[in-house]
Amino acid sequence: MAARQTNFRATIAQVSGTPLLIFAICMIGQTLSNFDQSLFSYAIPGIMVTFGVGLPTIGAILSVSFVFAAFATVTIGVAADRFGRRRLFIFCLATSALLVGVHALAPTVMTLTMLRACAFGLSAGILPLVNAYMAEAAPAGVRGLMTGLLQTGYALGWFLAALVGAPILEAYGWRYIFLPALAVIPLTFIIARALPESARFVAQATDHTADQRGVWDLSAWTEKLKVLWEPKLRSRTVWCLLLFFFQGGAYAGTAFYFPAFFSAVHGYTEREATEIVGLSYGIGVIGYIGVAIIGEFFITRRNTVLICIIVGTAALAGLIWIPQTYGENVLWFGAMTMTFYASASAMWALAAELFPTRARATASAVMLAGGLLSFATFPLGVAYLVESISWQGAFTWAVVPAAIIATIAAAMLPSLKSGLDIDEIAV
Repeated sequence: MAARQTNFRATIAQVSGTPLLIFAICMIGQTLSNFDQSLFSYAIPGIMVTFGVGLPTIGAILSVSFVFAAFATVTIGVAADRFGRRRLFIFCLATSALLVGVHALAPTVMTLTMLRACAFGLSAGILPLVNAYMAEAAPAGVRGLMTGLLQTGYALGWFLAALVGAPILEAYGWRYIFLPALAVIPLTFIIARALPESARFVAQATDHTADQRGVWDLSAWTEKLKVLWEPKLRSRTVWCLLLFFFQGGAYAGTAFYFPAFFSAVHGYTEREATEIVGLSYGIGVIGYIGVAIIGEFFITRRNTVLICIIVGTAALAGLIWIPQTYGENVLWFGAMTMTFYASASAMWALAAELFPTRARATASAVMLAGGLLSFATFPLGVAYLVESISWQGAFTWAVVPAAIIATIAAAMLPSLKSGLDIDEIAV
């Protein structure tokens, strides 16, 4: 016990300095990115009224943005493994914030769709960047914890957006809710000044012959993708893709519609619906932190994912059918975010460990692309199901089958012991 405590103190001591700095900047970037992108969901009821469109049109806008993001994130991930993480981080965060701010000026649905697609594609690219950054910078003993804690930026972003957006939405309407995103641009350049390039990436680039091929050389890009299909990595790639696709589908088929769901099913105002979602994500932060801690120190990350998906699916089903009051909706939504959504804290840490440094950002981007493709299909399907059956029925059919497949996929991944060197795990 004494030796274990000594090792823990030594590990914690290693977190200070560069790893802590990278963690702080990546956390800020992850939070700001999700702050920007969540504004669209809160604006959906107002957008539908302004442009006179139905839920299938909103589903189509989301689908287009997710398809574009799936290709954009893979491109960003491969570029990060070729040219480094830092420059891509700055570009994606600042440019996506600018495009979100311009949402306020969209004169037509087509323009809004194009802006949403470009903004979300760049914003989504932040996730594989910070995932690779943290996996490579964190000490082995707390790598999963630090990587997992980054996922709280998702819940924090939605929570902060609700705090800022709810009063703006009520006072000025949906267009003005996008303007706070412009404040992210100067913040990006302030925090990026202190962000160093990944030391593991620099060391790997130094140890290998410099790649003299141009930026547009297709073979240089496809080589990174081929790494994921090497014999030792192929099984991990397939099961990871299935996990991220179906867990993401269960999430996407419901999450972006909850403000509209609460308005249509329970009769809440736009502000009340926004507050329910925001408060619930605030509660969910506890779950994200808890999942990261449990996956690091108590059980394996694979098993943590399994438990969170199973319990979270039950909580999500309860949220769809049971609550009758404002408080009950917050409690059920909070329970669901603490488990089903919070499984991301363990999923991304596990995915980062399964692949080598030479293709880690690429792998994270490919997993994210798998999730984004499910984002492109599930919301559209749910939109049509809502019109043909009901909100509750559509949500149920989106969640349960997908969650079962995600559970099976997670069970097929290696149950890795925490605290091992990341490049030894990745084979």
